[in-house]
Amino acid sequence: MQARFLRGIRFADLTWAGAGPFATKIFADFGAEVIKFESATRADPVRLGGPFRDGVAGLNRSGYFASRNTGKRSVALNLKSPEGQAIVLDLIRQADVVSNNFGPGAMDRLGLSYEEVRKVRPDIIYLSMPMYGEDGPLSNLLGVGMTISAVTGMMSLTGYAGGPPVGPGTHFPDHAANPYHAAFAVLAALRHRRRTGRGMKIDLAQVESTINCLGPAVLEQAITGKEPERVGNRSARHAPHNVFRCRGEDRWCAITVLTDAQWGALATLIGTEALAADPGLATAAGRLARVDEVEAAVSRWTEGREAAEVMARLQAAGIPAGVVADPRSLMEDDPQLRHRRYWQRLDHPELKEATYTSPPFRMDGERVELRRPPLIGEHTDEVLGGLLGYDAARLAALRASGTIEV
Repeated sequence: MQARFLRGIRFADLTWAGAGPFATKIFADFGAEVIKFESATRADPVRLGGPFRDGVAGLNRSGYFASRNTGKRSVALNLKSPEGQAIVLDLIRQADVVSNNFGPGAMDRLGLSYEEVRKVRPDIIYLSMPMYGEDGPLSNLLGVGMTISAVTGMMSLTGYAGGPPVGPGTHFPDHAANPYHAAFAVLAALRHRRRTGRGMKIDLAQVESTINCLGPAVLEQAITGKEPERVGNRSARHAPHNVFRCRGEDRWCAITVLTDAQWGALATLIGTEALAADPGLATAAGRLARVDEVEAAVSRWTEGREAAEVMARLQAAGIPAGVVADPRSLMEDDPQLRHRRYWQRLDHPELKEATYTSPPFRMDGERVELRRPPLIGEHTDEVLGGLLGYDAARLAALRASGTIEV
């Protein structure tokens, strides 16, 4: 059954690329009507990026786009034309939320600034997601997830001790921090409107919400005046705390010891009685001082065993451990994800049957039943003709003028 938690909420969605569409996907998956305005001539860059079905490129063949746009409807317009902008405003009259992640000034140039939108829908929730926000000394700087990882310091913090920055790619900015901050802000604004009748503009600077993931590092630098150092998978408080090689090709298990009692159990389990009895290793401070020695002992035990065996034996002894799973293992072997129906199969006219990720949480106890992503412009006539009431002659004229692109 399709989720109902957000049913009745309508988005005029102008987001594209990564973080913005991921934010509005959350609403679409939980039952909101998300109408995605896009262009076939200046397509969402994610539609143009792979991986493509069977390696054949096409606007409707990107797995990346598909995974970020489940449950949405697509309207393809020339948004730079006055007619296209008028159509968006027509829909906004019936919408609850307008969303975009363009740079500052882009919506103004489309005639869709907050001030213009409020004229047709005074209680609108208006979500804007520029990298540095809409004003301030750096607001004219533009970037994507990788840029945000760099300028926030996340890139600098991610890497091995003594080595170069490695970075987390786009994962935290585009798929965690910014979309979920945006979704939470929109939910709060909708609740505020329900209680007061007033709309709201949300200016979400993606740099700020990404920095929110770096709280301990920011505090450390503020207190000590020193830039935090890269530590790889190690911890400044616990040892051992790392991923350890196991038997097989690129197989690993994450292990962390949080208490002195856990260290005793681990040292005994791996057959290092001398280490277990060593008073210099009885405390976290002592183990941190000799972390290379401690990790080498653990590695000698793990590298001859299967990762699943390592995890099971350590967990049975009360020691936190988990297999570092590759994508195939997550899809095929993880019982928790399977039970929660995190992976769902959907059919699609061009992508055919493929696997998609559903939200890892519930709202009001509801599990999401995903709906497939749209073809570009697939719902243009349905939205303009059905929702907005344009007749066949008007639709034909809009196509002839190039306002409707598909």
